Amino acid sequence: MDHCPTAGGKSDQGDSGGVDPEKEAAYWREQHAKQPYAKNYSYEEFEHAYRTGYDTFFKYPGKTFDEVEESVAADYEEAKPGSALPWDTVRPAASAVFDRLGGVIGPRDSDRGIRGSI
Repeated sequence: MDHCPTAGGKSDQGDSGGVDPEKEAAYWREQHAKQPYAKNYSYEEFEHAYRTGYDTFFKYPGKTFDEVEESVAADYEEAKPGSALPWDTVRPAASAVFDRLGGVIGPRDSDRGIRGSI
């Protein structure tokens, strides 16, 4: 029998470490207007910063945003679309992603804080 636990599983080519990018995007799209840094900006203007935050969170397991900010900023700058805002403007958004994911999913315990159906 060909019964491998990973066979037929979803492909994580970007290896987001268990974060569903679509769910994160939906969360930040909904929460963006409530953020203090979002006052004069649309979600779309911050979308790349949010994506960079959740794409890079698992590249640095156990690290805080402050510890890896230079690398996150470099990733943001390297891949940013021409219309993206400067890093100094969007920095709080990337930091907020790290804070959210750091509280929900720890580097050694991927199930911590995640509830099953009640």
